Amino acid sequence: MDTKNLRPPLYFIAISPPANIVKSVESIKKELKNEFGVKHALKLDAHITVQIPFRMPESKEGILINKLQQFTEEQHTFTTRLDGFAKFAKNVIFIKVLDHEPYIKLHKELQEFMLKFNDLKSHEISSKIYPHLTLATRDLKRGHFPEIWDHFIGKNFSETFIVENLQLLKHNGQTWDIIKRFKFQANK
Repeated sequence: MDTKNLRPPLYFIAISPPANIVKSVESIKKELKNEFGVKHALKLDAHITVQIPFRMPESKEGILINKLQQFTEEQHTFTTRLDGFAKFAKNVIFIKVLDHEPYIKLHKELQEFMLKFNDLKSHEISSKIYPHLTLATRDLKRGHFPEIWDHFIGKNFSETFIVENLQLLKHNGQTWDIIKRFKFQANK
């Protein structure tokens, strides 16, 4: 018997930049795939994680959607500035988010909110987040890292956008599907 299929599905919550930025980030990811064979980050559109992946019974999905709707009705839009490239050690290359405060606040409030109605396991709770847009990750080999990192020296990436919503994603066994977008309140 395949017990993997008996496990509850994986979900996560993220912020997605506008389509033009997603397209620009996708272009960089494809360039990395074509030049260096690094392709894992292509499995998911550009996003900024607010709640790391967590498992939950599919029967609770409707409750989660209703609760997230309530949560986002209390949230307000904010501006995000992306500027430049950075790395985590020698295994992740990403686009930098300049102002972390709105994300840290949103993450803290979302986690507190979710823990009121959903039992997150300890590995599904992160006390800190570092907002970023991943370009290369799991298949980025340490031995090839210097060559790939050198590829970014002298390159620029700078964009600004208004964060207007959260999205709930669910893993279908192969890729992540957007289940629903939840709109924030516009700032007055």
